[in-house]
Amino acid sequence: MAKPLVRPFLPDKSARKLALITGVIMFAFVSMHFLNHIVLLFSEEAAEDVLRAFKIIWRNPLGVVLLYGAFAIHFLLALRALYLMRHFDRRAGPVIQIIFGLSLPILIAAHVISARLPVLFNGPDSHYETVIRFMWSDDLFATRMFAAVLVAWIHGCIGVHAAISHREWYQRFAKLCFAAAIIIPTLTIAGIVASGQRVAPTAAASRGDLSSLPQELYGSWIAQAPNLGLSQIEYRFYSILALCCAFVVVASILRKCRENVLEIAITYSHGGFVRVPRGTSVLEASHIGHVDHYSACGGKGRCSTCRVRVLETEGPLPPPNVVEQATLARINATPDTRLSCQLRPDYDLVVDLQLLVPSGGDRLPRNEESSGGREKEILVMFSDLRNFTTIAENSLPYDIVFLLNSYFAILVQAIEAAGGRVDKYIGDGVMAIFDVDTRGPSEVCQRALGAAARIVAETNKLNKKLRKDFAIDLEVAIGMHYGPAIVGVVGYGKVATLTAIGDTVNVASRLENVAKQFNAAVAASETVMLLANLPHEGVSTQRIALKGRRLEMRVLMFSAEQIARYR
Repeated sequence: MAKPLVRPFLPDKSARKLALITGVIMFAFVSMHFLNHIVLLFSEEAAEDVLRAFKIIWRNPLGVVLLYGAFAIHFLLALRALYLMRHFDRRAGPVIQIIFGLSLPILIAAHVISARLPVLFNGPDSHYETVIRFMWSDDLFATRMFAAVLVAWIHGCIGVHAAISHREWYQRFAKLCFAAAIIIPTLTIAGIVASGQRVAPTAAASRGDLSSLPQELYGSWIAQAPNLGLSQIEYRFYSILALCCAFVVVASILRKCRENVLEIAITYSHGGFVRVPRGTSVLEASHIGHVDHYSACGGKGRCSTCRVRVLETEGPLPPPNVVEQATLARINATPDTRLSCQLRPDYDLVVDLQLLVPSGGDRLPRNEESSGGREKEILVMFSDLRNFTTIAENSLPYDIVFLLNSYFAILVQAIEAAGGRVDKYIGDGVMAIFDVDTRGPSEVCQRALGAAARIVAETNKLNKKLRKDFAIDLEVAIGMHYGPAIVGVVGYGKVATLTAIGDTVNVASRLENVAKQFNAAVAASETVMLLANLPHEGVSTQRIALKGRRLEMRVLMFSAEQIARYR
């Protein structure tokens, strides 16, 4: 029996977590360093004062271990990713990360060596004025420093965005983060340029007068270590970096050559076929074989859209990892269902794609929600007319249009004023969504209850006119629930719309029917009331078994008078 391949060094999930932790440490250092540079807009003396506080944080033993340990681990993880790469990812983000990640050590090597090594040899510590003067004396060094600012910042921003963009809370601060991502490097470069203009008259008066600058930068350590000048140290650093990358590339090529002998065949039930090395994930195999394979989360195991059903296999499959187990359990998957992004078979197998991309559909959507949805916390409200069928039977068609438009005007104005949006019209009813991207759950629930109170009150006002003109009363029934749902584009072609699906939507719809059943104006789940943290004395509470749910739910029933208190 063939021996299963194992992932080298450490599991992929652990590697991603470690890369995130070390990346955040380095990004924090870079951010603080850039903020220090921004102070140069005022004066070199002010920047030196801030620099002293900066050095207290990062020059103590703990800070040194954290920073340089994070750099070393992050670099080793980059080599690991390069070693494991089976095919080139053509997406812009990963390509930029690879190019910028490999170029950054080359760009900052001279600066790090000149700023840190002199101290180790009892030389002088670095100062802003001296470093700025040296930058203005060496065009190549200055160009590398400006490039390093942009490369380091872009590399860090892409990494942080990829790690947290799927988090629900991130959307509340996305615009603020984008603004900071533009402003900070811009002001950093502006600070360096402003300082350079102040010291330029003395630094650039004569290029020949700058011969003493290297001695100012490196001091007595040059004399103590004459065989370790800056150029020699840089040369050794670049040599070590090149050797590490070359070793990994050669090892990766040898590994691929060895694995080519151990190829497996993956056959797709719809007719696709691809041969790949053992240990390649099914999703990677689909990309290599140009097989259309849907994956909303990009192959990170955070969704189930890439799931496949294993029809046949020549040998045992590796057991699901922790990430895959959690996702499969959540969708109550059958034993033969696996996530293609996590399944790395060692034997030939036949699979059936469970979710196919419709022909003619958008394959490269603009954002995460349109690409297959994003799970987030929302409040869903359904509002309907309990007696509309009877009204429609006894009224003229154009009168019905007038009635509905009058009613919908009340709904839309109340919902939008409370920060919600109308998702869709369903006959005489409306589904509305209250998002927590810009507000917390408590405020969202309070605003939704306020919208419900306004709808009921304004409908009662409308009834005074309708009784006179049409001899009818409109009776509103509203259901609302708060919880997780998938928000994304559903539909096809021109009729595709952004909507929400999931258990939260189903519960809110059921609660609207409960409001009708108990002759209440509003039926709200206990979750909504707990999050809203509003008084509800005297409100009827029922434990109700909703259709399609095994457990009973506590529901609060509001009359028109009771809901009015939240307006």
